[in-house]
Amino acid sequence: MKKLTLLLLFCSQFLFAQIEKRKILPTSVAVVQYAGSIGWLSAGYFRQSFNEKIELGLLYGNTPESKGGEIHALVFKIIYEPLQINLNEKFQIEPIQAGVFIVQNFSNNLHMKWPDKYDKGYYWWTNSMRFHVFLGAQAGYVLDNPVIRKISLYFEVNTNDLYLASYVSNNNANTLGIDEIFFFGTGLKIYFQNKN
Repeated sequence: MKKLTLLLLFCSQFLFAQIEKRKILPTSVAVVQYAGSIGWLSAGYFRQSFNEKIELGLLYGNTPESKGGEIHALVFKIIYEPLQINLNEKFQIEPIQAGVFIVQNFSNNLHMKWPDKYDKGYYWWTNSMRFHVFLGAQAGYVLDNPVIRKISLYFEVNTNDLYLASYVSNNNANTLGIDEIFFFGTGLKIYFQNKN
């Protein structure tokens, strides 16, 4: 699992370098998020495609000890925005955002592999990495500014591989409510002007 994490980090760095050269994702986006399975508070950097339908990004999340941590999270996230509605020259809505993200958590109680006291294969999942799917929506305000193009607020709901597997296996749907496997997050994005 450690090799997978290092590979993910290397690939994302390579991807961002190639994207920058080819101008496939020309727009820089700064993100701050509250909750949403990536820490109590998180911040990150995204690149948005020229047609404004795809965003790729990396985030760092933190859950302090007072909120259930100390947990640090490294996140790779892909967002797809199929529809953008311009209400007028200033207000935009993306009523549907969908995507996936991978979270690698770090803390004293989370491990890249299970301790030796567990038989190999006893657990099929790692306790430090989760694969998530999400749905959300976003509303933005376009600025007349030489540096910042748009400021947006977003909301999303997500679940992960472990929660979904727990819900559908062994008739857990009878004891585990659908509301118990979904988590919510909200955040702010700042879209910067493209530099040609």
